[in-house]
Amino acid sequence: MSDLTISQNFLTDRGLVRKLVAKAGISRNDLTLDIGAGKGIITEVLSEIAGPVISLELDLKLHQELKEKFSGNSKVVVSNENFLQFALPTVPYKVFSNIPFSITSSIVTKLLFTGRVPVDSYLVMQKEAANRFMGKGEGYLFSLLNQPFFEFSIFHKFKREDFTPRPLVDVVMLRINKKEIPLIAGNKVKLYQDFICYVVNQQKPTLKLRVHKLFTSVQYFRISEELKFSVTARVKDLKLWQWILLFERYVTFVDEEKKAITEGAYAHYRRLTSGTEKVTRTKARRL
Repeated sequence: MSDLTISQNFLTDRGLVRKLVAKAGISRNDLTLDIGAGKGIITEVLSEIAGPVISLELDLKLHQELKEKFSGNSKVVVSNENFLQFALPTVPYKVFSNIPFSITSSIVTKLLFTGRVPVDSYLVMQKEAANRFMGKGEGYLFSLLNQPFFEFSIFHKFKREDFTPRPLVDVVMLRINKKEIPLIAGNKVKLYQDFICYVVNQQKPTLKLRVHKLFTSVQYFRISEELKFSVTARVKDLKLWQWILLFERYVTFVDEEKKAITEGAYAHYRRLTSGTEKVTRTKARRL
């Protein structure tokens, strides 16, 4: 048995899967991707409810079983391909998957950062990982980069006995829904990404110290009063709406020479977070 197979926890209740797919509103008009299809329980339900289904499974033995299982089903395309090297669809698509926990971060990063973004995603993962993606703990920067463009929510909380083997951690289904109207305009996305990464990744205790090369002291005090945060606030004290408005002040008040200070900060962050993750059953790479 391969390490990849060992790292997967398979859903066993077809009725539960059918209920979740129906609740997600997936229909025959949707192209749907099942990442890490395993024994095919999700692919099977999707093939009954959704439109075309792309079923990805890297483990060769499981892939062969899936090929046999869906050989007569024209709606299902079974692929023995590593999702991290898979070319995402160029047409609108959704994702509904019980993904391998060991590469959760890499899967989510590929879905959200590589340009071909799904309209809607429903991903089974560890509760701890879902919390990070929603901005708790070490996921704060990831959350700031993505919340202007996506809604993150817990779609379902599983029981451990819903899986085999039974996981050692709490498991949920995270929904990541693309916003119809993003909070950042398309022509300002790169500027926003660089600004956020520049500020958050600095190792300084207060926000004031992190932005002192961008804003004058007078500007900073005025902004902190307008946006209702303390002049001694730390990065994690600010809510998303305050970051959005702080970015707008940056766009308006900071000249091009100072804006150049933040240039490349996002690219540096992506280089740091694009490494291969260690494969374990219950530990996901930290963001």
